[in-house]
Amino acid sequence: MKEQSVGARIAALRAVRGVTGAELGQALGLTKSQVSKIENGTRKLDVSEVALVAEVLGVTLAEVLGVSRKGTLALAARVMSEPGQDETRPARRRVRQLLESEAALSDAVGLRPSSPSTAGTTVMRRAEAELLSEGSPVRAGTRLAGIVREELGLGRAPIADLLALCERHFGLNAVVWPIGKAVSGLCAHGADVALMLVSSSYPRGHQRFTGTHELAHHILGDPREVIVETDVFMVRTPAEQRANAFAAALLMPVDGLHEVIAGRPLDEGVIGELMREFDVSYRALVYRLADRSVRLLSDAQRDAWLAQTPTSVLRAAGDLTPHDLTTPDETRRLPPRLWMAAQQGYQSGRVGLGVLSSLLDEDPDILFARLADAGIKPPAVQDDLADL
Repeated sequence: MKEQSVGARIAALRAVRGVTGAELGQALGLTKSQVSKIENGTRKLDVSEVALVAEVLGVTLAEVLGVSRKGTLALAARVMSEPGQDETRPARRRVRQLLESEAALSDAVGLRPSSPSTAGTTVMRRAEAELLSEGSPVRAGTRLAGIVREELGLGRAPIADLLALCERHFGLNAVVWPIGKAVSGLCAHGADVALMLVSSSYPRGHQRFTGTHELAHHILGDPREVIVETDVFMVRTPAEQRANAFAAALLMPVDGLHEVIAGRPLDEGVIGELMREFDVSYRALVYRLADRSVRLLSDAQRDAWLAQTPTSVLRAAGDLTPHDLTTPDETRRLPPRLWMAAQQGYQSGRVGLGVLSSLLDEDPDILFARLADAGIKPPAVQDDLADL
């Protein structure tokens, strides 16, 4: 990619959007003369500056760099063009950052697309063969959960690391980020790329249910490329009912519930023990216990339990740290394959700081100082990859 072509594209994009050279320079911390040199191809553009140019001009990195709109970049654009309320934009922007970073790493360091494992592929084929995207939503979702546990050899045990399971077996990269409560989760999937975002502004049990819900959409090949979830419990369509039934059955298998309960009456102590054992939210657990396939609570008993707060139930159970299960933990998690590739690319000089700052959603200058304090300094960036 030639520097001249990048500069020319910036000049054209700036003109179309009515941004002056001085205004762009001010946003970049450069003079108008320096902007002119960039646009004329006589000054190199750092990758962090490329990301900022895209932000200021309201375009994607692909448009600035002139990268062909491969599947990942096309999906990134689709995420931002998805109609929705302004409250969902932070979540969609975060997913766009990750998708564009993946495309950049693919070009720079040869990062290969993630793909399902043999067992994961078998699950998807069985789901398609049994037409689990049709019919009774609850039965289909429950059946799919059974197939996943069978093919992955999970038995009746709790799932310790749900997100690692999504990535390893289904090629669904998982990002957990504190994006507020306007969006509970988001799934963006297309050819050779799949990413889900889970908001850590909710308690951990809620996060796990959301992640499993998004996994169902992906396994069943939901035709929507971008699925934005505001509240996974407020379901109205068959697709959402299927995903909820799958999440409940996968996280809380019937045999596993009965094994923990061991014939005891369902009191606060048992409820608290189940929440801890399966790492689920109070609401999800109570609804699961009243499900027809479980039949451990009547509808009236379910409603009585739901009238109580999770904290009060856990305290009555003698739980010493109920806040662990009832308050947001503000977790920040990136897909390991992306973060490892970005670090290796940065240290080898094949990618610039902008890719890391985009992945971390952190100001490039602050990130550079933080890395320098940790003794991490990049080598000279290779000339033919300086734009990435």
